[in-house]
Amino acid sequence: MKRCVRCGEWKPRAAFAPERPNLDGSQRHCRSCATRYRCRAMEPQHRKCDGLTVAERDALIKGQRGLCVICLDAEPVHVDHDHETGKVRGVLCFSCNAALGQFKDRPDVLRRAAKYLEGIVWKPILEAPGVYRRPS
Repeated sequence: MKRCVRCGEWKPRAAFAPERPNLDGSQRHCRSCATRYRCRAMEPQHRKCDGLTVAERDALIKGQRGLCVICLDAEPVHVDHDHETGKVRGVLCFSCNAALGQFKDRPDVLRRAAKYLEGIVWKPILEAPGVYRRPS
């Protein structure tokens, strides 16, 4: 038996299966308290990170018809903002938000990536050492 530091109840050790264990591999909170804490922590996290309340975020999602504005397929869950100005741009799905982050919010790189996917990128053909020919 082990005591949860959050709810104070004594529970079997199996109730403390480590989702995010401490450095020594132990878990201080039971599963139910860890889940409740994570859900309750979401609203302050959104307030702190992007300046929106949950109601404002939900209004943005409703204005986007419940779809990610980039892929028009997945459910939008991540608030996207301009890293220079901090202005909120919209709510994206996880994949689209991560992709923008990987491209460091640079439109020129995103345009080159789109051209690459469409096969429009210039691929030089080596004719001789140091001499390249454009494909026709």
